[in-house]
Amino acid sequence: MATIKEIAELAGVSTTTVSNVIHGKTKKVSPANIERIEKLIDEMGYVQKMGLRVLNNDSSQLIAVVVNSHKEYDDAILADPFYGKILGFIEERIRSLGYYMMFYSASDIDDIFKMVMAWNVDGVIALTFAKKDCQKIHSMIHKPVISIDAYGEIDGEQQVLNIGLDDINGGYLMTQYLLKCGYENIFVCATRDHGVDHLRWIGAQKAMQEEEEKEKKKLQFVALGKSRYSRENHYQQMARQIPFKKKTAVFFLSDLFALEAISFFADQGIEIPKQIGVAGYDDIMFARLAVPRLTTIHQDIRRKADLAVDELLKCIKGQNAERIGDYKLPVTLVARQSV
Repeated sequence: MATIKEIAELAGVSTTTVSNVIHGKTKKVSPANIERIEKLIDEMGYVQKMGLRVLNNDSSQLIAVVVNSHKEYDDAILADPFYGKILGFIEERIRSLGYYMMFYSASDIDDIFKMVMAWNVDGVIALTFAKKDCQKIHSMIHKPVISIDAYGEIDGEQQVLNIGLDDINGGYLMTQYLLKCGYENIFVCATRDHGVDHLRWIGAQKAMQEEEEKEKKKLQFVALGKSRYSRENHYQQMARQIPFKKKTAVFFLSDLFALEAISFFADQGIEIPKQIGVAGYDDIMFARLAVPRLTTIHQDIRRKADLAVDELLKCIKGQNAERIGDYKLPVTLVARQSV
């Protein structure tokens, strides 16, 4: 890799002139020198030092992608297929538009506040935050902020655009489908009745309320443990308490939990869907690889990622006023063999 000094020597100009061409400050540089310097940059493979760019320029071309990780993971947050996939799509889209992604995850929200304040980023994409915390980031850095799957209520007008799903409809579609399949006992399982899981639970309740023979059927919310160890304990309790027969189904509000349960039930000799139906939410890649293949609610993760990046870049470039409120992407039911 060439240095600015080496390029300047070969071009017969000062290092200041080379630096000006690199940074687009060419008003006082002759066309011949610009052409000669740009040709040498291409031929010699000069790479600009990003650290100095971030510190010295008004635009760093850095996008901070932050995750407020509430769950406990065996390895890291990227072990969850949903986060691995959406972060991959976000990085790909950011890079295609000439920007760079800085990823930071912490369970302590104050650590995230400190990070976004410390770096000269052009904007922030926040995943799985409370809406009030997204607005706090916006007010702290005075830069564009887009949230994905934000939750909770706020006082006053929402200042940050949130890219989410029609989660109430997702819970409704799956529960309605399970009822149509003849299930009379439906257990809805998540780590907690909060955030997007709460909306999915509301949708499930709505479907049950519309059921004509609802007095003969049962819908129940089951809280799974946050850590892997406690979740396995919950699966064991489920194996003891849930009636394993054709009229019982378990609707997990995450494919990852559903796939863990299928594996656990298989080890216990429980046949799916012969003895119990299992459904999930998200339609991650492994849902199509499970045995049996998982019935689930599909969301377009790439569209969610691309929309978040595109809206953020529009705000950064001043192409339009910042959109606010909630943008809900549609979801669809994918019927497979686990039900």
